[in-house]
Amino acid sequence: MNLQTSDILQIIGISVSLLTSTVAIIISIITAHQNSKMIEESTRAIICIYGESINPGTPSFYMVVKNFGNSLATITKFETDFDFSDCYISPARDFLKDLSHCSIAPGHSHICQLRYDKIVDPITFYLEYYSSGKKYCEKYVVNLKSATSMPVSKSEDKNYILRNISYTLQEMLQKNL
Repeated sequence: MNLQTSDILQIIGISVSLLTSTVAIIISIITAHQNSKMIEESTRAIICIYGESINPGTPSFYMVVKNFGNSLATITKFETDFDFSDCYISPARDFLKDLSHCSIAPGHSHICQLRYDKIVDPITFYLEYYSSGKKYCEKYVVNLKSATSMPVSKSEDKNYILRNISYTLQEMLQKNL
C-alpha cells in the first residue's frame, strides 16, 4: 500500500481528533461525577453531637444532636461507649435510646439534659442515618464538656422571677451569636 503525504496527514488528523474526543469525554464524565458528589454533600443531612450549657438562673447542661445539613435525617442507629443512665436529670428511661428510629429535620435538634459532673470525656458515638435515600455511618469522638461552662457575666435583677426571665433572654441572645 502506497500512502501519500495527504493520506498520512489525514490519518494523523483523525487520530488526534479521536484522542481529543476521548479525553474530552473522560473529562466530562469525571466532572459530572464530581458535580454529583458536590450536590450530594451540599444537600445531605449533617448530624453533629455536642454539649451545651445554659444558665437561666440555675446552670443546666445539655447534650445536643443537631442536623446542620439541608435534608431530613432518619437515624437508624445511635450507640455510645458510655452509659448515660446515671447522667439523666430525670432517670425515668434511657432518653438517648429514643434517638434510634427518629427523624431530625434540617436545622432542628434533639436535646437531653444531663448531669455535668457525671459526664466522662471523651465519649464515642456510633451513628447510622439515612438522608436522601443514602445511608451514612459516622463515628464521633466527642468531649461534651469542652468549652461548655465558660464564665459569662450577666446583669441581675433583685427580683428572682425577673432574674430568671433576664437570664433566659440573655442565654437566648448569647446562644444565637
